[in-house]
Amino acid sequence: MSDICKAGTLLMVDGGEYSEYGVTGFFVVLKDFDPMKELDKYKESIKNRSHPYSDTDIYFGSLISEGYLVDINYANLYLGCYGELENISYTPLFNKDA
Repeated sequence: MSDICKAGTLLMVDGGEYSEYGVTGFFVVLKDFDPMKELDKYKESIKNRSHPYSDTDIYFGSLISEGYLVDINYANLYLGCYGELENISYTPLFNKDA
């Protein structure tokens, strides 16, 4: 198994546990990268801060600013339950242009 995020991949970004779990969004990988190597670079860049705690938002933002990822519009197509067509719904969830 490769640890490289390949260009063209649809990437779901999520984090947290239990009630703190959430999906940040869906992104397209623009160029190949190794998330662990990028994390090492990020950790190196913050090691001299007075509080060198990891900040996942800044790390994630660096992947976007370095041109590895681009956000995309996404939506939910709920196919209902019990085979009932009346329960099908479409909900836009994120519009990057709004």
